[in-house]
Amino acid sequence: MATTAQARNDSGPTLIVGTSDASQATILRLVPGATASGGRVMVAVFQGQKHTGGYSVHINAIERRGDQLVVRATFASPSPGGIVTQVLTAPAHVVSIAVADAVGIREAILFDDRGYEIARMTTT
Repeated sequence: MATTAQARNDSGPTLIVGTSDASQATILRLVPGATASGGRVMVAVFQGQKHTGGYSVHINAIERRGDQLVVRATFASPSPGGIVTQVLTAPAHVVSIAVADAVGIREAILFDDRGYEIARMTTT
Protein backbone atom coordinates (compact mmCIF):
# COMPACT_ATOMS: atom_id res chain seq x y z
CA MET A 1 0.00 0.00 0.00
CA ALA A 2 2.76 2.49 0.88
CA THR A 3 6.47 2.67 1.51
CA THR A 4 8.23 5.85 2.56
CA ALA A 5 11.48 7.12 4.00
CA GLN A 6 9.67 10.17 5.37
CA ALA A 7 7.04 8.90 7.79
CA ARG A 8 5.95 11.36 10.45
CA ASN A 9 7.01 9.00 13.23
CA ASP A 10 10.12 10.10 15.11
CA SER A 11 10.03 7.44 17.82
CA GLY A 12 11.75 4.07 17.66
CA PRO A 13 10.50 0.95 15.86
CA THR A 14 6.72 0.83 16.02
CA LEU A 15 3.88 -1.42 14.88
CA ILE A 16 0.34 -0.14 14.32
CA VAL A 17 -2.56 -2.36 13.26
CA GLY A 18 -5.53 -0.33 12.07
CA THR A 19 -8.33 -2.27 13.75
CA SER A 20 -10.13 0.90 14.84
CA ASP A 21 -11.00 4.17 13.11
CA ALA A 22 -8.49 5.93 15.39
CA SER A 23 -5.60 3.60 14.56
CA GLN A 24 -6.41 3.75 10.82
CA ALA A 25 -6.40 7.56 11.07
CA THR A 26 -3.04 7.47 12.87
CA ILE A 27 -1.49 5.41 10.06
CA LEU A 28 -2.91 7.77 7.41
CA ARG A 29 -1.54 10.78 9.31
CA LEU A 30 1.94 9.28 9.80
CA VAL A 31 2.52 7.75 6.34
CA PRO A 32 2.31 10.04 3.30
CA GLY A 33 0.69 8.20 0.41
CA ALA A 34 -1.05 5.55 2.52
CA THR A 35 -4.68 4.98 1.58
CA ALA A 36 -7.45 3.13 3.36
CA SER A 37 -9.55 0.58 1.47
CA GLY A 38 -12.96 -0.70 2.48
CA GLY A 39 -12.89 -4.23 3.85
CA ARG A 40 -9.17 -3.98 4.63
CA VAL A 41 -7.14 -3.34 7.80
CA MET A 42 -3.85 -1.47 7.48
CA VAL A 43 -0.72 -2.84 9.13
CA ALA A 44 2.14 -0.34 9.47
CA VAL A 45 5.73 -0.88 10.55
CA PHE A 46 7.95 2.10 11.34
CA GLN A 47 11.73 1.89 11.70
CA GLY A 48 11.94 5.11 13.68
CA GLN A 49 13.84 8.30 12.98
CA LYS A 50 17.32 7.91 11.51
CA HIS A 51 19.99 10.56 10.97
CA THR A 52 20.96 9.55 7.42
CA GLY A 53 19.56 7.87 4.35
CA GLY A 54 20.16 4.20 3.61
CA TYR A 55 17.57 2.78 6.02
CA SER A 56 14.43 0.91 5.03
CA VAL A 57 11.81 -1.46 6.40
CA HIS A 58 9.82 -4.11 4.55
CA ILE A 59 7.00 -6.28 5.88
CA ASN A 60 7.75 -9.85 4.77
CA ALA A 61 4.93 -11.87 6.34
CA ILE A 62 1.84 -11.59 8.50
CA GLU A 63 0.30 -14.59 10.21
CA ARG A 64 -2.45 -15.22 12.70
CA ARG A 65 -1.75 -17.20 15.88
CA GLY A 66 -4.95 -17.44 17.88
CA ASP A 67 -5.72 -13.90 19.05
CA GLN A 68 -2.28 -12.62 17.99
CA LEU A 69 -1.13 -11.13 14.72
CA VAL A 70 2.54 -11.89 14.06
CA VAL A 71 4.28 -9.46 11.70
CA ARG A 72 7.76 -10.19 10.33
CA ALA A 73 9.81 -7.42 8.76
CA THR A 74 13.29 -6.75 7.45
CA PHE A 75 15.04 -3.65 8.76
CA ALA A 76 17.88 -2.50 6.50
CA SER A 77 20.74 -0.20 7.48
CA PRO A 78 23.44 1.43 5.37
CA SER A 79 26.74 -0.40 4.99
CA PRO A 80 29.48 0.71 7.40
CA GLY A 81 31.47 3.45 5.69
CA GLY A 82 28.90 3.66 2.88
CA ILE A 83 28.00 6.95 1.28
CA VAL A 84 24.60 8.13 2.54
CA THR A 85 22.58 11.30 2.35
CA GLN A 86 22.78 13.53 5.42
CA VAL A 87 19.08 13.94 6.07
CA LEU A 88 16.65 12.81 8.74
CA THR A 89 14.62 9.83 7.56
CA ALA A 90 11.86 7.74 9.11
CA PRO A 91 11.25 4.60 7.04
CA ALA A 92 7.83 2.94 7.08
CA HIS A 93 5.99 0.20 5.20
CA VAL A 94 2.20 -0.20 5.15
CA VAL A 95 0.27 -3.21 3.84
CA SER A 96 -3.31 -4.33 4.33
CA ILE A 97 -5.06 -7.53 5.33
CA ALA A 98 -8.70 -8.53 5.04
CA VAL A 99 -10.93 -7.36 7.88
CA ALA A 100 -11.94 -11.00 8.43
CA ASP A 101 -8.27 -11.85 9.14
CA ALA A 102 -8.15 -9.24 11.91
CA VAL A 103 -11.39 -10.10 13.73
CA GLY A 104 -10.66 -11.02 17.35
CA ILE A 105 -7.05 -9.88 17.31
CA ARG A 106 -6.05 -8.74 20.81
CA GLU A 107 -2.32 -8.30 20.31
CA ALA A 108 0.15 -7.77 17.48
CA ILE A 109 3.86 -8.59 17.68
CA LEU A 110 6.60 -7.39 15.35
CA PHE A 111 9.69 -9.56 14.76
CA ASP A 112 12.74 -8.73 12.66
CA ASP A 113 14.20 -11.17 10.12
CA ARG A 114 16.48 -12.64 12.81
CA GLY A 115 13.49 -13.55 14.99
CA TYR A 116 13.95 -10.82 17.61
CA GLU A 117 10.85 -9.15 19.00
CA ILE A 118 10.94 -5.48 18.01
CA ALA A 119 7.53 -4.16 19.11
CA ARG A 120 4.26 -5.30 20.62
CA MET A 121 0.86 -3.64 20.77
CA THR A 122 -2.61 -4.41 22.03
CA THR A 123 -5.51 -3.79 19.68
CA THR A 124 -8.92 -2.38 20.40
